[in-house]
Amino acid sequence: MKRVRTAIAGLVAATLCFSTQVHAESKKAPGPSSDPERRAGKEAPAIDILSRMFIWWNGAYTVPGSYTEEAFSAFFTPDATLTLNGRRSITGVAQWAERFQDIQALGGEVEIVVPFKVVFAADDKIYTYHVIRSRRTEGIGCMLAAGHATVRDGLIASIDLVRSELTPEQRRVEPLCWQS
Repeated sequence: MKRVRTAIAGLVAATLCFSTQVHAESKKAPGPSSDPERRAGKEAPAIDILSRMFIWWNGAYTVPGSYTEEAFSAFFTPDATLTLNGRRSITGVAQWAERFQDIQALGGEVEIVVPFKVVFAADDKIYTYHVIRSRRTEGIGCMLAAGHATVRDGLIASIDLVRSELTPEQRRVEPLCWQS
């Protein structure tokens, strides 16, 4: 329960930060610096292991057979967990590979937008607030996710996230969401 409260607090803080950013950006004149991809810092290199993993994940999504235990082991401890909205859904690299092979098999496009909207490290944790966007037969989807990864021996030992699907109206406000 403490993890859920921590993740929710992070989501609230990140949402407040995002609201301030949207308000400030809406006052800027259009131009290269107001382009969503540039504002997200696409030109800046990602240095933390969580960002590097999602960059790999995005590229691997388009290559069938790339989500293997060996590939996930380059980023995760053997016992790494994924907890979404307070519910443990993955334990161990075998389950990471299986879960994302299943997602990949659904087709369409899925992307974790990197660089993240907000990312910072403290002690053994990497905190993140990011956008997940998808295009599938049923339409366009966009989620905000906030939480943290715990790092052990240079690898990701756990990821704990709270995710929230954006409505079509909310997606129009978030420049990193795909639009129809």
